[in-house]
Amino acid sequence: MDFDAWEADLAAGTATHACGFVLKIEGNPRNPSSVDPGKFPPDLSFADQARLLRCGMEFLAKAASDNGATHYSSKSGYARADDPRMAAIKAREEEAKRYAERSDKPKRSVLSLKKSS
Repeated sequence: MDFDAWEADLAAGTATHACGFVLKIEGNPRNPSSVDPGKFPPDLSFADQARLLRCGMEFLAKAASDNGATHYSSKSGYARADDPRMAAIKAREEEAKRYAERSDKPKRSVLSLKKSS
């Protein structure tokens, strides 16, 4: 088994191995707050399961440190521009940015626990 055949989707926080094993994380890929390994292939020993999990975590950390791409493959090493999910993610991010920066946004009062003197 090739333990280095991974593809990462950093926006979703997942890494998928060529055998179908999916590793999902929450938080920073270099220091995740939660790791959720999927179902391991049935023919893997416990040692190989641990190695697959460790290699997946190392791959996610490496993918996160490389040029800020949201999709990363162990074969190509860069973002896949033809992936329709990537285009949808970018469109949602742009829409959220436009909404957050709109000029007609209502002014909210500031809540402060400090005593005014």
